[in-house]
Amino acid sequence: MNVVSPLLSTPDLMRIAADHKNGAVSLTAIDERLLLELLKERGRDELDFGQELVIDSVKLVRRVTGNVSVFFGKV
Repeated sequence: MNVVSPLLSTPDLMRIAADHKNGAVSLTAIDERLLLELLKERGRDELDFGQELVIDSVKLVRRVTGNVSVFFGKV
């Protein structure tokens, strides 16, 4: 069963990413790539320019240039 799904909310996807980076959840390479792509897509769709969203140890940032970045670790 896949843990990552496009039907999940953005905060849920960010929690999965945080759990994966902390070792609590193990993802395949394909699921990890899908997760990052979904987060970037959500950042483009849901965040305004210059806005950021922080959940657990994951930060999703939409820069003023429109680029979306995902950061892991202490935020």
